[in-house]
Amino acid sequence: MEDKKRTVMAVIIIVVVLAAVLYSFFLNLFSPTPHLELPDPNASQSMDPVGEESGWPEGVAVEVTPQTVQSLIASLERYESYRRTVAVEYFSMGQSVGTVTAQVWADGGWTRTSATLSSGAVEHSIVGDDTLWLWYEGDGGRVYAGPAVERAADLSQRLLTYEDVLALEKQSIPAAGYEERDGQPCVYVEGTAAPNCTERYWVSVHSGLLVAAEMEQDGVMAYSMTARDVVSPLDETQGVFTLPDGTVLYQPGRESL
Repeated sequence: MEDKKRTVMAVIIIVVVLAAVLYSFFLNLFSPTPHLELPDPNASQSMDPVGEESGWPEGVAVEVTPQTVQSLIASLERYESYRRTVAVEYFSMGQSVGTVTAQVWADGGWTRTSATLSSGAVEHSIVGDDTLWLWYEGDGGRVYAGPAVERAADLSQRLLTYEDVLALEKQSIPAAGYEERDGQPCVYVEGTAAPNCTERYWVSVHSGLLVAAEMEQDGVMAYSMTARDVVSPLDETQGVFTLPDGTVLYQPGRESL
């Protein structure tokens, strides 16, 4: 009975997150593609404190406003090879109802996620070559394999996809600027993609990776995510992209098999 509850809980979490991602995607599908707009020099601007600590070349002031933040985020170069830990917490009526802690490895367009669910079940997934492989620890090595939906790698990590903010109309971005988050200089952006729903993202200026995110529904916290312990390039290569039966799908530094 306990195993059945764990399986049902895992399925519910996946379905809820998938629904949120798809909702946000279709909501913004027909929004205009953002383009660079030069900021008004007379307007109040959020300026990067230039220098080594800011993550930007010394002497270059990069302006961040609701009008320019989309272009800035789009221009950030994201690490292609790394590992890190992602922690996600879900809330209901402001009260925590579950957490997911995921170990993530990425290299060459492939992503491996090993997520410990609030039930204690451990979910493993590998996304690459437009394919998703998914299995659960202690489930006899049974592996689901099928086409990977768009953003499957983000979904396996339970991430809000900050690229969604690139499709927002500018009037749906009430705030943007630079903020330090967990000791990292970040681009901060707040968006209202849906009525009564506010999403906040912190994107590292060093790695281009999402390091924190929050979602509020009717002013009450519904979702919180943080990432830590980023190592780039990927320093663990053996067995990372291997199925339970020993099949090696991809070896960093080599082509997929």
